[in-house]
Amino acid sequence: MITKIWLAAMVLITLLYAFLLFERGLVLLSDSQPIAVALGLAILVFPLAAVASIFFELRFGMRLAKLAKLLDESGMAKPEYELRPSGKATKESGSAVFDSIRRKIEKDESNFLLWFLLADAYDKQEKDESNFLLWFLLADAYD
Repeated sequence: MITKIWLAAMVLITLLYAFLLFERGLVLLSDSQPIAVALGLAILVFPLAAVASIFFELRFGMRLAKLAKLLDESGMAKPEYELRPSGKATKESGSAVFDSIRRKIEKDESNFLLWFLLADAYDKQEKDESNFLLWFLLADAYD
């Protein structure tokens, strides 16, 4: 619940920032100086990019939550990881689970829940590309 509160606060702050920046862009557009108009046009892009980023990140998070719920409902066994004192999985256990799930995927490539578990195991290996893998997974699962 606390995560959702922080998420809402960050979204509201970002939207406020986007609104104020958009307003400054409009003020610059009303100026007669060509450089001010050019800066105003450039500034109008930033709020649009902020709103688009918020939209895509929230959609990404909601889709991942839906996949996690589907995984829970499927009854599929979740992999067990050896944990460090911090609660994070060890790299070795992440690698072992990754190899195990990869072998399962070779037998059933169409099972998107296995791909979801593979991306999670990839993340446990501390790889930076795990979100990239999840983006492809979501594109296939929802299109």
